[in-house]
Amino acid sequence: MSAIDLAILGMVLEKPQSAYDLQKDVDYHQFPRWTKISTPSIYRKVIQLRKEGYLHCDIVKGDRLADKAVYSITEKGRAYFEELMNTYVNQPISFLFDFNVVITNLNKIDKKHALDLVNKLRSNIIASAKTNDEYAAKYADIPLVGRTIFEQQRMLYRALLEWLDLFEIQFKEDGHYGNKM
Repeated sequence: MSAIDLAILGMVLEKPQSAYDLQKDVDYHQFPRWTKISTPSIYRKVIQLRKEGYLHCDIVKGDRLADKAVYSITEKGRAYFEELMNTYVNQPISFLFDFNVVITNLNKIDKKHALDLVNKLRSNIIASAKTNDEYAAKYADIPLVGRTIFEQQRMLYRALLEWLDLFEIQFKEDGHYGNKM
């Protein structure tokens, strides 16, 4: 059970497609910006979902190219899609930020260097927010369910910047710092 299963089944539920078309759909919807999904994983998962009976494969005559496999969802796939939707909605929400490992180790290095790292993190959050806004403008014509993810990301970046500002103030004032300047 994985989020990639849910993404693929959802896209095929919308319309039957080839693995290549699914990859283009993933790129169009910007899935890699907010979930762990890659092109090789799409191809592997499509094959796995077909073997498990969640997808049906039809070979379709290509226009100028070779024949291609087009996948559609089966009844078993629809049931699995619903199960996944319910499973993910009922799970505790966790936010995994790779930079938290850096934050938890800042007190083990020189305070000036630690504050430089905090500033680099701030710059990266600002750059990521800008990129998100650019993608949101570029893909403004996508359906609401896609556009709203851009808004969610915008709000998360804003919240992270507010949190980082507060953390930096507290970090500067911390009297229990291991390696004081």
